[in-house]
Amino acid sequence: MGVSGLVTYLERSGCTNLVVIPDEIQKCGKEEPLVVIDLLTLIHNLSGPTNEQIYGCRNQFAWDYAAQFCDRMIEAGARLVFFIDGKLQEGKYSHWIVRQEQAYRDCLRKVETIPNDYRIKFEKSIGGNVVKHAFTSALVTAARTKGELITSYDVECDQAVASYAKKHDALAIITGDSDFLIFEGNFRIWSSNDLNPQRMSTKEWNRERLRKTFNLEWNQMPFFAAIAGNDLFKCRPRHMHNLNHVGQLVQRLNLRRGYTKITTDLFKQIFGQKDIENKYGFEKAVEFYDTDYTVSKPIVPSEMCHYPNYALSIIRGVPGSIRLPCLDLREADYSQIALQVYRRQVGVLFYHRTVVPEQAVTSPVFVKLNHNDTYNIIETTPITPSSAVNVPLPEELYSPDPQLSKSLKEVKYRLLTWIVSDTLTFEEVCQIDPEYLLDVLNLYFLVEANLLDITTADIILLTIDDCIKKRIPRGIPLQPPTRPNVTTSFLYSNFYALMYFNAETAGLGGKLARTFLCKFDGVYFNTTVDSLRNDADLLASKLEPIASYRVYTKLANREADKPVPISRGETPASDVDEEPPRKIGR
Repeated sequence: MGVSGLVTYLERSGCTNLVVIPDEIQKCGKEEPLVVIDLLTLIHNLSGPTNEQIYGCRNQFAWDYAAQFCDRMIEAGARLVFFIDGKLQEGKYSHWIVRQEQAYRDCLRKVETIPNDYRIKFEKSIGGNVVKHAFTSALVTAARTKGELITSYDVECDQAVASYAKKHDALAIITGDSDFLIFEGNFRIWSSNDLNPQRMSTKEWNRERLRKTFNLEWNQMPFFAAIAGNDLFKCRPRHMHNLNHVGQLVQRLNLRRGYTKITTDLFKQIFGQKDIENKYGFEKAVEFYDTDYTVSKPIVPSEMCHYPNYALSIIRGVPGSIRLPCLDLREADYSQIALQVYRRQVGVLFYHRTVVPEQAVTSPVFVKLNHNDTYNIIETTPITPSSAVNVPLPEELYSPDPQLSKSLKEVKYRLLTWIVSDTLTFEEVCQIDPEYLLDVLNLYFLVEANLLDITTADIILLTIDDCIKKRIPRGIPLQPPTRPNVTTSFLYSNFYALMYFNAETAGLGGKLARTFLCKFDGVYFNTTVDSLRNDADLLASKLEPIASYRVYTKLANREADKPVPISRGETPASDVDEEPPRKIGR
């Protein structure tokens, strides 16, 4: 992310130095120094060892990693402000799609090479951010409870972070994005790419030293970045073989943001005649580094700022995304199944929306519908709750008023029950401990959708119980993964993310946010699943204390529907029915 090749140049030019973050906070001389954190860039290094991620991660440790990271800076005296993207900016749609398609192919390739036989040696890891929901949710929860979390909707998150850090005299920004080397301001840059969470050490990117290396002024750096190529504009002139040549060009032409007008002649002089159609993109790439921007009409009104981001995106018509990392879309109709959950969420949030005659009510969402299709925005129609389901207004669902929230507790749980399934009852949900609730709902949903058999659901429930009761040690020797177990792990963790969003949609976030964090341990599951599957007596005895949570067992008596197999190249049925079946049948 950021300026092409700039981090590599930074390293080779001696513009970095090792720092211990708490030490830098303590010796800076400021009272409660501000540290601004680009949240999503932390996930890779706060997700545990990368060799655990092929198993579906050890999600129960996500809160510990996030909380300890925050606590050590707070104990050193810092005030923490986190930033996260509220929406994907339209100019990045195509770039985002390319990245997601690449991530899908990379994950599939790694999962496909896992042997079916555990006796075959296998060593491979999956990149840090593709299975990140539990760790993102944990860090978001930590940010809200231990600092301040700001969601950026109106401008790029990087722009919002730099502006805030400059205006509030921040000590440092923690990020992995090289764009922050270009923004003007007195803040320091601590690299999240090089973060060692145990030692709380990282590399500082020395912005001032880098600028002086190119012999440029701060208002020349935006032109340097745009010509070199950033996320908004990647058309570096062919004769600009390295960043030194780019710096020399900016210096020779005396290009300065705020002073130099980007005329057609200037653009031709830099890029050549044939690239003139990219002039607008170049202008945007330069102006991106303006930290004194104004927002005339915010996407999110002030009275909605406390709403969950997931619900806000749907309410305000901001395209969300359905992503199912490491699941092979040739094996089952995963995307269509997930899409039905999304449509129910939309149905709740649009329930009180005024219907305009002859105008369709839809919600845009990015989704990859099948293996051969690419990610695209589709307009989804809501599945609306029946009149028997009480649906409060969004301002009531998400009200911070504790009295109102308490009075709606039963209503919210009934709403969550409906989003998950028509065959699940509120009475069944009521007797589930909140710590187990989303796990039980996820297992019920997957069994009903014919994506999981009851025995496997039982084994997963046992691992969740072991996790909650702290029976799982951190130091588990890694056993060679097998493909079926890994696929089950990713199936469970991907759809658990949907259950988490269901709870947020139903207004059950807030105090329950930490309770609802994913607790599934993929390493432990891979270690125990085969032995438990082959010992029915042992499995039955272990299940006795949590037998009341096995609500999905009632589904064993139904007529077993088979998941729809997807032919390669086949396009799933269009999302047009008002009330599709809850499970995909033949």
